[in-house]
Amino acid sequence: MPTKEQFLPKHKRTQPISLPHDFSDEEMARDWTLSPDDKAEINTYRTSSRLVIAVQLCAVRLYGRFLTGLQDLSPRIVNYLTSQLALPPTLTVEIPEREATALEHRKNILSYLGFRRFEDIRQAHLQTWLEERATQGVLPDALFQQAEAYLLAQRTLLPGPSVLERLIIHVCAAVHAQLFETIAQRLPPALQQTIEHLLTVPDGEQRSYFAQLKEYPPAAKISSLQTYLKRYLTVAATGIDACEPYLTEPAFQDYLFKLTKKYNAKDLKRFTDPKRYALMVCFLLETRKELLDHLVKMHDQYVTELCRHARNTYEKKHRELRKRQKRAVDTVLDTTTVLLDWPDDTLLSKHDLWPRGTETALRGALADLRVFQQLEERGYGELLLARYPSLRKYFAEFLHLPFAAEHGSDPLLRAIHLVRQLDAGDIKQLPRDAPISFVPPELRRALKDKTGTFNRNAWETRSGVSS
Repeated sequence: MPTKEQFLPKHKRTQPISLPHDFSDEEMARDWTLSPDDKAEINTYRTSSRLVIAVQLCAVRLYGRFLTGLQDLSPRIVNYLTSQLALPPTLTVEIPEREATALEHRKNILSYLGFRRFEDIRQAHLQTWLEERATQGVLPDALFQQAEAYLLAQRTLLPGPSVLERLIIHVCAAVHAQLFETIAQRLPPALQQTIEHLLTVPDGEQRSYFAQLKEYPPAAKISSLQTYLKRYLTVAATGIDACEPYLTEPAFQDYLFKLTKKYNAKDLKRFTDPKRYALMVCFLLETRKELLDHLVKMHDQYVTELCRHARNTYEKKHRELRKRQKRAVDTVLDTTTVLLDWPDDTLLSKHDLWPRGTETALRGALADLRVFQQLEERGYGELLLARYPSLRKYFAEFLHLPFAAEHGSDPLLRAIHLVRQLDAGDIKQLPRDAPISFVPPELRRALKDKTGTFNRNAWETRSGVSS
């Protein structure tokens, strides 16, 4: 594998041991308590060297490595060790000045603990163990942690992180090559040709379709929704369904998907055919899931934006009509007051009813009151219905995506199935027991008939859902 496939973060290579600074007394006692044999062994050294010996002894037993940043050790740990060794309190650990002395100390600590250095025979045993684990589908980052635990259990001094990483990469490269061969053999020739086509830049284009599939979705607009619907249908039409059930482990498939996203089309073309096909088919399988997730989120964002726009328009209309409604109420009240105060024995003419206005003003006031009443009754559902034709530019294809839902969402899936049947012409109208939970509350209010119940025929006709 090339070096770009290194999986360890940079800080893990430079600082393989993460020294604790925030820990409980129980954790300190568990990790840094010296046994009577430990104390007896440490007391064979000079008093000035006992603290550093105790630190390194506990570190090898705990981490499988010698500590290099002794000055970063928590003062609580230092004082806990000095108290066990009956040494004076201190805040620092004195390091031997002579390198030969430090090497002699390390050799003695390994001999006392029964640890061995990571030599050729130990590396061979580890490599065999890694091959067995990698064949089972364990990923490199998990292999690294398991390998450290395995070496620690075997009382082997852990090598540097980069050494262990290179060994894991080497083992995984060999094991994965066999897996790539197995996967590639299962792919039909038509799918292999499609993969090559996806990696080729078409005439007149600047990027391959593979590069487009790696893009993160833009803002939720009809054009972007249509583009991603087309991409989803293109990926689904490659024929990957036939190989999905028996391809590989889900975790390994996701690993290969993330690995493939790091490359461009030129990188993939340099790989051997089995590796290229295996990486690409895993990429396509996971990309199809990812595209479906993006489409659902984009649709949700677009509908949310529609609702927000309709609500804002409604509130603006409501504010405007509220001012007219107040004037209309004043006009009607004035007219009603004139009517109620008119003497019973005096003839009332039509013109006497509006001393401050005209008949046109009264009729306009009544019209304003009716419009305001209808606006409040229906909310912003009417405005949502007005935007529905634009939604239909992608909604019909969107509804035919392979949706799945959690337990308890069966009514929603049934509603989607009914709408699909309406689009296909299999049914002419919604059944009376059709679930309406998928209809937003504001639309329900806008589509209520005179009896106050939900009018399904109105929903079908005015929303265009059966067009």
